[in-house]
Amino acid sequence: MKVELQFDGGNSMSEPINNMNLIIRKAELGDAESIIQLVKEVMDESPFFSRTSDEFNFTIEQEEEYIKNAALFLVAEVNGKIIGSATLDRSKLVRLNHAALFGITILKAFSHKGLGSLFMDKVIEWAELNKIEKIELEVFENNTKAISLYKKFAFIEEGRKIKAIKTNTGYENIILMCKFLNN
Repeated sequence: MKVELQFDGGNSMSEPINNMNLIIRKAELGDAESIIQLVKEVMDESPFFSRTSDEFNFTIEQEEEYIKNAALFLVAEVNGKIIGSATLDRSKLVRLNHAALFGITILKAFSHKGLGSLFMDKVIEWAELNKIEKIELEVFENNTKAISLYKKFAFIEEGRKIKAIKTNTGYENIILMCKFLNN
């Protein structure tokens, strides 16, 4: 996979990964429909979401608003198709905007190829440049691959939500994790 990272004012970087052409860039309003489709596909592939794809009913206009209002919204493309995204949401409230909530979505076919690490690198770099002091996230307790990724980037556990999610087979706990940045 050849990676071309487009970030902050068009700076780009290429890196080969598994003979594919991958571009990571900031989301644009025109990506809204593709992002909705991505999220629904990943929700159908993965049990690690609090809602089902049927319950994810964002309109294109709502997704465009989310793109506009997210502190950072990155997408990954392969051959013009969006195959992953990473977001940071930062509160507008003065007492809370030192922290940002992280989210990541990657199609199963592109998982475990280094894309999560590429996203993490770019998100942390952006957060440091933008004076974010703490990145927060929530992860299902049994999502061990995601937890390993977060630990690789020095995220620590800061709490748990017990029986946070009720499924057909029982309950799932949610782990609250964070990374403090040196600004």
